[in-house]
Formats: sequence, structure tokens, C-alpha cells
Amino acid sequence: MPIQAINSDQPNSDPRDPDGFSELVREHHRELLVYALALTRDSNNAREIVQDAFIVAYEKIDTFDVTRDFAAWMRGIVRNKWREWLRRNSRPEIPEDELAMMDAAVAEWQDYRVNRDKTVFDVLEQCVQRLPDTLREAVNACYFRGETGDEAAVSLGSAPAAIRKRLQRARDLLRDCVEKKMNLTSQTTGESAINREDDLPSS
Repeated sequence: MPIQAINSDQPNSDPRDPDGFSELVREHHRELLVYALALTRDSNNAREIVQDAFIVAYEKIDTFDVTRDFAAWMRGIVRNKWREWLRRNSRPEIPEDELAMMDAAVAEWQDYRVNRDKTVFDVLEQCVQRLPDTLREAVNACYFRGETGDEAAVSLGSAPAAIRKRLQRARDLLRDCVEKKMNLTSQTTGESAINREDDLPSS
């Protein structure tokens, strides 16, 4: 069963129950908003898309298979609402390979957040700051400023293929860094484990 699939041992985790659905909205709202923001590059439109996606999900909740991954189901609805938004505004779509990479990244960090009792976003932020400059610039361009691969290539003076490789390398390093820090913080107290400097290469 997928990590995010509904756990039948938790009485309020069934989205078909109103209380269960409300709990899942609270649990997944932040990641879906980040995902929608990466798609639209506009915070107002991202919030509107996520809100509409939850409305659609609630209306179609009787069709949801509780053994499926709820977060992945919601991302699919967000993508559909985003495509509707693109058509209404005559905007070009993000290439499928970039969209797949974005979806995988959101799923990966959501897995960390839900299955660990530490604040993974705080840890992730510190890991991003310790990336080599070229990788950090690519991450900032594509995931924080919302640029497409082609736009990031122009702003960073590189080729789109090189940007994709940097993003993949950055994801691998960030995953290892976050895993290491989360394991360390589970074994120690205070901020000492978070502030270690040896989790990423300096160049």
C-alpha cells in the first residue's frame, strides 16, 4: 500500500467521512499549495486552484478508493484544475518531463513530513542552503521562483538539459541530507544535529 494510502486503523482517516475529509484537507493543504504555486507561479491562482480541487474532491469522494494514495489523487485533481486555468488564460503547459519531476519532488517531501515527527521543511531549508552554488541556483529558480526549465536556463546562462541534470543532482543530495539530519535529530536533542556542516559537499 502506498505511504499516503488511507490507514484503516485510524478512524478519522477515511475521506468519505466529513471529519476524515477535513483532517486530510488540513494534512495535505500545504504541499498541494506548494505544488500549485510551482505550476502557476502565482500565489493567488495557486490558492484558487487548490480550493477548487478540494471542492471537486469532496464532490467525487464517493468514487475514491480508500486503498489508493490520497495525496497523489489530489495532485491529479490539482493538475486538471491547472490545465483548465491554462486554457482559460491561453497559457502554455509545462513540459511533461518537468511536470513529472515536480510531482515526484512534492510526493517525496510529503512522504518525509507525514512519516516523521520532525519539521522536514525546516531541515530542507538548511540543506538547500548547503548545496553547491550551481545546484542551489537551479533549485531556487525552478522551485522557489517558479521558472520553467527553459526560463531557468536563460536566467542562469545554461542549457535546459544542464538545468534538468542539476535539479536531479540537487534532489539526490537533498534527499540524502534530509534523511541524515532527520536520523540525527531523532537520536539527539536540541539544534546540534540540525546545525552540522558535514551533510553536503561544499563544491
